[in-house]
Amino acid sequence: SSDLKAWSVAAAARATSAAMVRVIVGKPEDPWCEIDLTEEDVEDWKKGVDITEEKLKEVIQLPPITLENCHEREDGDLQWDEITFEEEVNGKYWHAVIMALHRIREDFVKKQRKMKHLDWYMTMKKTSDKRNAKYYV
Repeated sequence: SSDLKAWSVAAAARATSAAMVRVIVGKPEDPWCEIDLTEEDVEDWKKGVDITEEKLKEVIQLPPITLENCHEREDGDLQWDEITFEEEVNGKYWHAVIMALHRIREDFVKKQRKMKHLDWYMTMKKTSDKRNAKYYV
């Protein structure tokens, strides 16, 4: 009887940890992306953010950053609008999603700044002194 009880407790634990919760980032009618998270994914506060960030990066479509368009957006101009969970979740889910989105925005800002710097550099190079280089060492 105690073996059966231990087995059913373990099975119940597996069933609850395997339950997927759908997360929608953005407006439900026009979302940035959707991912599924499990209790196991967010169990550990730090690893939960890492796992969630990886899942988001697999599916999220960020605007492209090119030399031509790098000045069209303000740095960090990503509006997630809203975060929707298919069912009631605890703070670990919220923490994982919000921190993962924060990291994604930070990476996006770094890419924007790099591209703007590259644009500045290329412009400076184009407009810089055009003397014959063979006379200078």
